[in-house]
Amino acid sequence: MRHLLIYRLKQTLGERTILFWTIAFPMILGTFFFMAFGNLAKNEEVVTEIPIAMVVSNQSAQTETQKAFLTEMQKEKLMTIKSYPTEKVAKEKLEAGKISGLFYLGQELSLTVTKSSLSTSILKVVLDSYNKNVAMISDIAKAHPENLPAAIAALSDLKPAVKAVAPNGKTTSSFMQYFFALIAYACLSGIFLGVNNSFESQANLSALGARRSISPTPKLTLILVDFITILAVDFVSVLLLTLYITKGFGISLGDNMLGIIVTVLMGCVIGVSLGIVLGASNHVSRNLKMGLTVALTLVPSFFAGLMFENMGIIVEKYFPLLNRINPAALLADAFYCLSVYDNPARYARDMWTLAIMSVVCIALAFSLLRRERYDSI
Repeated sequence: MRHLLIYRLKQTLGERTILFWTIAFPMILGTFFFMAFGNLAKNEEVVTEIPIAMVVSNQSAQTETQKAFLTEMQKEKLMTIKSYPTEKVAKEKLEAGKISGLFYLGQELSLTVTKSSLSTSILKVVLDSYNKNVAMISDIAKAHPENLPAAIAALSDLKPAVKAVAPNGKTTSSFMQYFFALIAYACLSGIFLGVNNSFESQANLSALGARRSISPTPKLTLILVDFITILAVDFVSVLLLTLYITKGFGISLGDNMLGIIVTVLMGCVIGVSLGIVLGASNHVSRNLKMGLTVALTLVPSFFAGLMFENMGIIVEKYFPLLNRINPAALLADAFYCLSVYDNPARYARDMWTLAIMSVVCIALAFSLLRRERYDSI
């Protein structure tokens, strides 16, 4: 059996087109993801101490209040106030990118920025928050002056900067969903290997299949060798992608390395199994099988959040059953449980569902391949 594994491995590694879709393409896609929003997916506070400057038109009670507000933001380490001798110098620093925003203190607090970025978006949110609070205080002072002290005290207790954390205290980022779905997609790319393996195992589709069909080696042994080989190739390729994400990009998938490996292995099993089942069916043409192969990798990954981060939430709201049977969604949710939301029961449910689906697919594939008979070769 050893020599069968070696020869089958060599033959599989010679399929460069298939290896591109299972190894290279997920890494290329991951690189584009990281270029687009990689820093936002890291489990850390991405934007802190945004550099700004202040321009005071005239000293008044309003400007003192505005200055106190911005100083408080600095204490919370949300921004850093830079001092410049003149407004002209401050504008030059803004144009040069040395500061992200220029606040004008006067009758009203206003903000000037030169480009759109995460930092400037945060500054705009801070400005809007201040103006809304000022308007609310003004309305209360006019309508219910007796409630003014209580309103001011309530606003004083609000924390200006909020960080989202999961119940276990880990920092979350919605952009992590893209990388969870990417690994799930890579696992399902084993469908390409499974379908290609089935093509080469059938005597009516390939010369290799014709030779194997008259081999004295038991069919069960050949099927087992094929499954182990392509599973190993797919498993190693997804592990390489995982290392590329964690070590190359510095994106944490959690501390449970054993859980990550088990999840990747289970994902590869379901991917390869689906591919073998699809390829073993003689009732579908080869071209249609390849079309279904692409669909079975992209469509489940789409609903798991590969193209749109909130897709999983939308599906959970309107059609939760799909998330319970979608292998890509189950894998993405399992990675979420490992890295962010420590929920062993939910993780176990995902793994058991994938395991049952894999057993059904493997049994069906074995049944289809074992029953093949040919009148002539």
